[in-house]
Amino acid sequence: MQPYALSEHRIIRIVVLCALYVAQGVPFGFLTVTLAAAMAASGAETEAIASVFALGTLPWALKWVWGPFVDRFGNSRFGRRRPWILVAQTGMIATLVAMAMMPDPVADLRTLGILVVLHNICNSLQDVCVDAMAIDLLPPKDRGKASGLMYGAKYGGTAIGGGGLSIVAGLGGMPLAYVGMIVVIAGIALLPLLTIERPGDLRFPWSKVVVDRDQETGNLPAEESEAEVPPRSALALLRDLAGAFTVPAAIVTAVVALLATAASGLLSPIATNLFVGDLGWSQEEYGAATGGAAVFAGLAGAVMGGFLADWIGARRVFATCSLVLALMFAVFGLGDAFWENRMLVWGYLIIESALAGCLNAAFFAICFGVCRPSIAATQFTAYMALMNLGVAGIYTLSGPFEARFGVQTTYLIAAGIQFSVVLLVPFTLVFRTKTKV
Repeated sequence: MQPYALSEHRIIRIVVLCALYVAQGVPFGFLTVTLAAAMAASGAETEAIASVFALGTLPWALKWVWGPFVDRFGNSRFGRRRPWILVAQTGMIATLVAMAMMPDPVADLRTLGILVVLHNICNSLQDVCVDAMAIDLLPPKDRGKASGLMYGAKYGGTAIGGGGLSIVAGLGGMPLAYVGMIVVIAGIALLPLLTIERPGDLRFPWSKVVVDRDQETGNLPAEESEAEVPPRSALALLRDLAGAFTVPAAIVTAVVALLATAASGLLSPIATNLFVGDLGWSQEEYGAATGGAAVFAGLAGAVMGGFLADWIGARRVFATCSLVLALMFAVFGLGDAFWENRMLVWGYLIIESALAGCLNAAFFAICFGVCRPSIAATQFTAYMALMNLGVAGIYTLSGPFEARFGVQTTYLIAAGIQFSVVLLVPFTLVFRTKTKV
């Protein structure tokens, strides 16, 4: 039986891309929900939780390094992106095995921090390759919908890593939660292992090349012909990337990327300590709220955001979500009298997550449109890296902001950051120019 080629099977292509995004979401949910709640329950301060968050996010802020490297050294024999994805997933599983073998991961924060960094280096490499594969294989008409489904899948992975593994950790401890994560990611790794990107790619080193009639006669579709062009030098890719960022729309989009999720990053460690440490939520309850119900709301929001981006425009969707999020941060910061009301807080968390998912899917679509076609994968990776850089940088401010301004004022500061994004979004359209490649 011949392996399925993702370029030829639309449904299988979407399923594989979404599954790979699930694999990215599981560790994120585990880090920000399950592990964070365990640390808070053990008495860790906000700064300790924020430091682990920052260590987990730092490799994502630097993932732009992978873009030119992966583009330059794509292996056409086994596919342009698939070999790198498999290497990244092997590293992800290896680091999780090491974490599972730790007697008390929460107590040994130094070793845990090193493993978190290594794991996220591998995870960020996979992310770069999956985004590049999506740009290679997705036709323009599917990009908005696919971006929504893919980011929604990441929320699904976050639900598994947050809500699901929080329950597992409560029942059997943190090592068992690590084992559960290994099983999930190893299962997903079978999809790229058993499929190929395009006809003619080898699935395994011992596989035989199957050539179809179009390849025998030389009548290759345009997208397959382009895949066979040898990659250019890394220097040429970097030169094109620098040229792309001379376009005003590209520059503004880069600033928006830095600020898009910075407010949520500022509040995330503070919220964990607020709910578990100050308001008395149990680890299981916090995991069910932020890693369960809220994440599924984010999944629905991401899928809806992708379809709305194709329907009414990505910028309108992105700006609207940012504005409503800013208002919600401000209202929550001023409404401390209602923090003890579980129903209202659950509603806030669910709506916030749905808006964040919709916002991220819309921003994906914006970036697809701004990217220069000849270096779309590398430029898109740069935008995603800037998003993570903004979050990683602001994580370190969570503790100092909480200590100096208090929880309520910090929520108001986050509202101001989110509102600033709304003011910038129109300029990604006003100054946008078409680039010949």
